[in-house]
Amino acid sequence: MITIYTQAYNVEPYIEQCIKSVISQTYREFEWLLIENGSTDKTREIIKRYVQSDNRIKVTYFDENRTGFSNDYIRDNANGEYIVKLDSDDWLEPEYLEKLIYPMEHENADISICGALDYEQETGKETLHEYGDLEGIYHAEDIRTHFIDMRSYFGTYWGKMFRKELFCRILPKIREAEEKLKAGNYYGGDNLFMLFYIQECKSIMFIKKSMYHYRIHKSGYATRTISTKRLECFFELRNIEKQFLENCNAQTKANELFVDVIFWESMGQLFKHIIRGEWSTEKKIKTISDICSEPKVKKITGETYNSKVRAILVNYIAWCYMNMGNEDGEYIRNMMVLLEPSIYDSISDETYEWMRKDQILMSYIIMGEYLNAQTYLDQMKTADNECYIKELEIRLGSDMEKR
Repeated sequence: MITIYTQAYNVEPYIEQCIKSVISQTYREFEWLLIENGSTDKTREIIKRYVQSDNRIKVTYFDENRTGFSNDYIRDNANGEYIVKLDSDDWLEPEYLEKLIYPMEHENADISICGALDYEQETGKETLHEYGDLEGIYHAEDIRTHFIDMRSYFGTYWGKMFRKELFCRILPKIREAEEKLKAGNYYGGDNLFMLFYIQECKSIMFIKKSMYHYRIHKSGYATRTISTKRLECFFELRNIEKQFLENCNAQTKANELFVDVIFWESMGQLFKHIIRGEWSTEKKIKTISDICSEPKVKKITGETYNSKVRAILVNYIAWCYMNMGNEDGEYIRNMMVLLEPSIYDSISDETYEWMRKDQILMSYIIMGEYLNAQTYLDQMKTADNECYIKELEIRLGSDMEKR
């Protein structure tokens, strides 16, 4: 039997589609552990209506919206040999359970993973979820050569079927890591779970067919919980990814570089959400500056900086520079140290203050146009600025040699 698990909170417009997709499954032997999390809209009323007609739906009603308990609840209450998680605003294709359970029962797979479709609520458009191009059975020893493709599937718990035995086995192992994610509203919790679970798997089944519909909308949980506290989650997840590679004998240069790129892409996403948020411009710039000057971030910069890191960060730092006020000079400097460490890490205060006031020069450097920056410096050199230009030219030359 399969146990499906879902938490529902204020999803009145979507829960009926979710319910209908579950009770219409071609594979009938399942139970559905459905948590109604104290909704203030009509979510509870809709659920109660369907519970009366299908005894496979087992609902627990809470008076308030709770988080951080789902895996323990599944461990204590699931009767199925296999576990599936489903978000309450998403929906399934009718053959979802049937297709996922087959390799678990007939090919001894420890996890089944299928393709997914992203549904944009605001536009009604549906596109393929960004996964790798894997299909068929892979084994533990294949992680070394296929990690980069596999990693794209590890970011979510949905679209997968787990063995309850393995599911429960890893729970004690992830306690400490989960506690570190708590400050960031458990951001990356799915990724954390998957990295530990995959380490227990001898065989992994990838099914190309897209059978899970993932709804994307502005009120989604990941968007509502944007916070600079996510930074601690990024650090913890990077450490866990590195440990995963070691445990799976997958520590190749390409795999380790990919883990670092994931960290910086997460940073870029955080900057994007801060910029698009409702804070004042001054607070946005200060917050991004504080993140850039965080000692752990600076340490990782020293270990991993390359052109890919620069490409991820440049647009957000350019936005900050173009929108800064006269009093924001030190904030921008913290960002520039992250973007161009070889130029800004130890440049004198006098030279920095001179150059940050020249928008053309700063624009060239931010965009990586070093030859244009050098030409511009040659054209503007005077006796008054010669000492500043000389110091900057030394750093520009050093930076270009490294590239």
